[in-house]
Amino acid sequence: MSDQTSNDLCPITAYLCEAIDCAAESIETIPAQLASACDLVSQTLLSDRKLIICGNGHSAPIASLLTTCLMHQQEFERPSLPAINISIDSSTISAIAKDGNYQHVYSKQIRAIGNAGDTFIALSIDGNCSNIVQAIQAAHEKEINVITIIGFENGNISAVRMGGDIEVQISATSVARAMESQLLSVNAMCHQIENQLFGSAT
Repeated sequence: MSDQTSNDLCPITAYLCEAIDCAAESIETIPAQLASACDLVSQTLLSDRKLIICGNGHSAPIASLLTTCLMHQQEFERPSLPAINISIDSSTISAIAKDGNYQHVYSKQIRAIGNAGDTFIALSIDGNCSNIVQAIQAAHEKEINVITIIGFENGNISAVRMGGDIEVQISATSVARAMESQLLSVNAMCHQIENQLFGSAT
């Protein structure tokens, strides 16, 4: 959309158009990454392994949505899929954080419940969360697959990525655009995973 056209719109309409334009730009860059992530998730589940999911800050509700859609359903009724959200247990997180170990709130849970062949899916807007960095390193130690969905480029999370990890790099221009693209990515993943494992609703 041209600047002249954007200037002619009311603020809300211009904002919505910007969001749509940003989502359209993501379509050019992330589908291959998402497809690889979906393939890995499907392979994990077909091998009778589980998914461990977390999200920080603005990404937390999107991680919860991903877990819900996998455990329950997105578009049609089908068997539940084993997915655990380790970012919603407030008692465990507060107990670990109280002892000055907030950076380990996820890694301690992964070491407790993760097994080789599981897949860890982490969502972060800024890509610099120390607790997710620690969680990824714990996953590597236990031979757990890693998928990250990151809002901005060149963060600390990207720096600890290993060869087999899959990173969905959104390269957003703002927190709001990153959230929208993460939500779009999660919905696309759930759609693809359901179709890979169970066929289409029709």
